[in-house]
Amino acid sequence: MARFLLAWELGGGMGHMVPLVQVAQSLLQRGHEVHFVLRDLSGARSALGALAASPQVHLWQAPVWLLPYQAAQPSASYAELLFHAGYLDAERLRALVQGWQSLLDVIQPDLLLADHAPTALLAARGRPLRRALIGSGFFLPPATQPLPSFREWERTDAQRLAYTEARVLATCNAVLAADGRTPLAALHQLVAADEHFLLTWPELDHYSPGRQGRPGAHYWGPLPAPEQGAPALWSQGPEPPLFAYLKGDYASLETVLQQLARAPCRTLAHVSGLTAAQRQRHAGARLRFSEGSVAMDSAMAQAHAVLCHAGAGTICTALQAGLPLLLLPMQVEQLLLARRVQATGAGEVLIGADIAGRLLSTLARVLGDASLRQRAQALAALHASTHCGDVTQRVAERCIALAQGAPGAGAAC
Repeated sequence: MARFLLAWELGGGMGHMVPLVQVAQSLLQRGHEVHFVLRDLSGARSALGALAASPQVHLWQAPVWLLPYQAAQPSASYAELLFHAGYLDAERLRALVQGWQSLLDVIQPDLLLADHAPTALLAARGRPLRRALIGSGFFLPPATQPLPSFREWERTDAQRLAYTEARVLATCNAVLAADGRTPLAALHQLVAADEHFLLTWPELDHYSPGRQGRPGAHYWGPLPAPEQGAPALWSQGPEPPLFAYLKGDYASLETVLQQLARAPCRTLAHVSGLTAAQRQRHAGARLRFSEGSVAMDSAMAQAHAVLCHAGAGTICTALQAGLPLLLLPMQVEQLLLARRVQATGAGEVLIGADIAGRLLSTLARVLGDASLRQRAQALAALHASTHCGDVTQRVAERCIALAQGAPGAGAAC
């Protein structure tokens, strides 16, 4: 039996737990022990479901940075994201590293599987511990120096990228030096690992879009949608069915719901955090709200298109079903992914002030333009091999092999 530490340190929302839980389920079925070290424990039992009762599952609080950081401008690179996680203060960061090291000492894992947990990776350096990273790509930057800007729609000064990366690298190396460990030659070495589980397709890679993707990268393909939720039920009528997956804290939610209530389609909407007042105000013949989570396989089998905020899981599920998308990104990671989808011709993107004036016309195009559906179907067919097999099982099998000493695909030190 092997022991696995599954880490989530940075990033909001319990969505970070989805891939970890799916892989953990496969590991547990094979008799292994799983330790979740999580940024937010409050939703852990709900995310784990039946797994929470397993005696082989253990929950730990991740050491996290709590002090606010007020940036003069939006983060433009992975290095600048780390500013918000304590990577400008070596003394304070060292305390977080020591917290992770204490967890590693107590748990003694055979493999560290990290979803956006850079400080866990920093703590693990120099240990004879196998490491793997998992995610859609945004938090797995390429091995370049300096790391690229992800704000590709605007010009970012190259000197800025080099300077901010040098600041973060110096902080990391100060922490490593204090413990007598080998310094990093470049920041991208922080995310070096024995395996990178890129759970996406090359066309959707945040950093290296296109059919080829990153040089030498292995794209495992998206994990299957979680098997939970009630069957999708639309209102009756001749209009095409649209599935909408939205967030209650989305700034333009009221505008979107007003538009959907009179759109030329029948919308089934799952809106997390929807209030009773919003439900009463907008529900009607053309807009139905789900009472809880919706089974994605049922929704994808009936919908003609999908409206969402460009979360990686929802996008991949829709594209695997050959469905076009209308994307309303809420933050930079989602905007970058939305642009990738738009570049394939399988979807459209709306942001900010464009929503009020263009949502209905853009939605009509997504539902009515056969070329968008054809491109989504072509993309699904091109990558059929990544979802004909069980990606979750293959990831779990690779994790077990690494834990048992199999050669790593990447360089971890």
